[in-house]
Amino acid sequence: MAAENEGGEGLRRATGTQLRRLKDGLFEVALLGATLVGIVSLLVLFGYITFDAFRPLTASAQWYLLYFGTLVTPTAAFTWYARRDPAVRAANAKSFAVVFGGLAVSLVTYVVADSVSPHDVLVFLLFGAVPPLLVGVYARVTDERTYTGPVIPVAAVLGLAVAALFYDVLRPVAGIADEWVAYVGIATLPVAGILGLVSARRWSPRRGVIAATAVVLSTLFVAGGLLGAGVDPSFWVVLFSAFVVPVGYVVGSTVATESDGRIGVLGPFVLLGGVFAGAALERQLAIQGLESFLTPSLLLNSWDGLNASNAGVYPQIVGSIVIVGFMALLAFPVGISAAVYLEEYAPNSGWGGRLATLLEVNISNLAGVPSVVYGLLGLALFRNTLGFGTGITASAAGTLGLLILPIVVVSAQEAIRAVPDSLREASYGMGASRWQTLRNVVFPEAVPGILTGTILALARAIGETAPLVIIAVATTTYSPPEGLFSSATALPLQIFAARSSAMPEFRHGVVPATAVVLLVLMLLMNATAIVVRNRYDREINQ
Repeated sequence: MAAENEGGEGLRRATGTQLRRLKDGLFEVALLGATLVGIVSLLVLFGYITFDAFRPLTASAQWYLLYFGTLVTPTAAFTWYARRDPAVRAANAKSFAVVFGGLAVSLVTYVVADSVSPHDVLVFLLFGAVPPLLVGVYARVTDERTYTGPVIPVAAVLGLAVAALFYDVLRPVAGIADEWVAYVGIATLPVAGILGLVSARRWSPRRGVIAATAVVLSTLFVAGGLLGAGVDPSFWVVLFSAFVVPVGYVVGSTVATESDGRIGVLGPFVLLGGVFAGAALERQLAIQGLESFLTPSLLLNSWDGLNASNAGVYPQIVGSIVIVGFMALLAFPVGISAAVYLEEYAPNSGWGGRLATLLEVNISNLAGVPSVVYGLLGLALFRNTLGFGTGITASAAGTLGLLILPIVVVSAQEAIRAVPDSLREASYGMGASRWQTLRNVVFPEAVPGILTGTILALARAIGETAPLVIIAVATTTYSPPEGLFSSATALPLQIFAARSSAMPEFRHGVVPATAVVLLVLMLLMNATAIVVRNRYDREINQ
């Protein structure tokens, strides 16, 4: 009888195990199916947008053969070769990052500064950067870092406040200099400082000073040559400082010090060379190319609601960059500071602990509030309470900053909470203060997670339309914003407005092309955060 009971129990156990395995298998298949459905849906959507934007059927077969020979084949062959050797692959990735990153940074810097006014940017940049720099120099000279760490962001905020308070006095003084001189202060001096610091850490302080001096002198030499030729050097100063100098440094140092992978630096130049060679042959041989709506006119012109071929979104691109950039400056310091307080400084018991718990619950709930509610909040705060003008840049950036603030706080909290307590205890055991532990131990470990939340927040903010419509941001403007208190619009609003056009070439041509521009802009912002995150991941894992 006992043997029968044991046999029945074993059979039930085996049957239960098989059922659990079957459930696990079905759940895995369901997850895989849902993932595939989502990926295929996105690919279909992106394919539809790309097809309308580029109109691939308008190009001739010769055009495809031309670019297959000049662009696709060389790039694919070099990529296949680079991936076989880890040293070449690393040099190739580094070269791609500096070439396209430097190009994006230089273009964004010039576009934003040219729109807002380079003299204004120079004033706020100097007053926002010099006080923290002086505090950092004081900390290095005196070796006093207990209080200087928290003082650095406070010094930056106070410097910006002083610049805003005395703007009417400082702006005429800065306006005495030519625009290209202002661009030297905006682009050349920061690049020279960064390159000098990198060279000093890598080799010696003397080489750092030489490198920084060489950057400034070479930029002035380029500007002087262009002035002698009667050309405004403003754009070329920015391009040389933020693109040519970093590319030259990275490529030169890689070729000089990494003999095994030096050939990998040719990757981006093979790609760009294929593009330029194909374009030159296409024009020389009069080959029928794409009749795309994604043209230089779309990127450089203002909006034309009557002629689709002349319609441009340059003011909208600049407006999106300015709004999202100012939004990030508002939301990320506040959000990360709030997360640091709640995780590292807030009490765990008593009334202080209860208040911290209440704040955490409300912040988590705010992350799920519909975006249109934040539009109403922005309308009440910036328009009705503060009296800001209708549809200005500051109101749009502040509203979107409130929108992403809960996401930043929650993601930063999770990243800080994921740092093991053993690391904190080891730091305290070595005699470090709470701020030193936070700066040297917690932050380096938490940065990848914080940047992941940054990516999610930027991706949500850059595509929002409802909050901007609520605060009366114009759907169409014909000039880029000239400051934080001037009117501006964003790419999503222009897409929303153009989609209702009666002309099909706008709905099925300009709108998809503008959507591609928006996606590229979002990918560039996210790629920057991803590169920084991966860099910290590599440093932590080494």
